[in-house]
Amino acid sequence: MAVVVRGSSLAVAAVGLCAALLAVSACGGGDDGGGRGYSVPDRLCGVDVGGDTLTPLLPNGEKLAERDSGSAPGSLRCALTVDGRPALSVVGDVLNTDADPFASADWYLRLGKDAGPKDGAQYRGTRIMDRFALAVKECAYQGSPRKYAVLVELGEFKPVPEDVADRRKALKEFINGFVSSALETQGCS
Repeated sequence: MAVVVRGSSLAVAAVGLCAALLAVSACGGGDDGGGRGYSVPDRLCGVDVGGDTLTPLLPNGEKLAERDSGSAPGSLRCALTVDGRPALSVVGDVLNTDADPFASADWYLRLGKDAGPKDGAQYRGTRIMDRFALAVKECAYQGSPRKYAVLVELGEFKPVPEDVADRRKALKEFINGFVSSALETQGCS
């Protein structure tokens, strides 16, 4: 549908509104050369990610949208959809040092019963699975020792890249960059 806007102030307002409302998607299509009619964002959940690490994890489509479901001090939650279908979600939380994200009900349900460490030890570091990546980093938050855990989950419909080894590599590159930026954004140093 084409909309004709007359008058320069209305045109400027329309362009500004488009930029504000659709910051994570292209206002006018613009295929990125990879079968995408949308622009890949440089920010996700208010965190600088650089589109280069996010691009390989997103499917082709026409419209990308971000739903922020509650970033707060010490936590963030958001999801990307492509053409209305879940593509990627991110959950990040500052946790107590004795917390085990694999044992927490919310994290455990997201990861599945076989994702927990086999030896029962609390997990630190980064864990990459076929559709998930979990990173747990130690940090100081508001003057106290804490952990920061980030879970990245790919959408349930045909995750990309199709090759599992390529997908795991892309997840690892994305989460490593995302966690570094998220730690700074969340004030967990």
